[in-house]
Amino acid sequence: MKFRRTILDLALLFITGVIWLMGFLYVIQVSTSRQLEHPIVISLLGITMLGIVIFGTQIMYFLHRMLALIANHKAFSLASINLVKKIRRDIGCISLCFLFAMPFFVTAADADDAPGVVLLGAAVVCAPFAIYVLSQIIEDLFVSAFHLQKDHDLTV
Repeated sequence: MKFRRTILDLALLFITGVIWLMGFLYVIQVSTSRQLEHPIVISLLGITMLGIVIFGTQIMYFLHRMLALIANHKAFSLASINLVKKIRRDIGCISLCFLFAMPFFVTAADADDAPGVVLLGAAVVCAPFAIYVLSQIIEDLFVSAFHLQKDHDLTV
């Protein structure tokens, strides 16, 4: 169990590193550009990247705390339900941040005369909303499991 938790913690650390690397590379790219062709679109994409870095890091921290609760056999407790709610909230914030990336895809499609890029952008923007819906289902499952565990503890 300890080996699996270590592997999962390392995976969370790696994902957090990738998130921070994306944000860092975006800042480097924007800061080294001589002149921005579409400054408003680049600024909106910057808001998206900032939201991904901030809320993604929070999600990784909450997932780390969730792993600690699972290791301590407290997976279905009020603390884990609160963590799942915080994770769902952060996923919702990332979903809203992804809406700011849509003008980038529209501008890229217009520049290359490729309407498929807009469809790709729509898919990228819709993916976090699907994850948000999944996180709502997971939250409901945790609440149901907590109530079932509480009822089971009372009957024993």
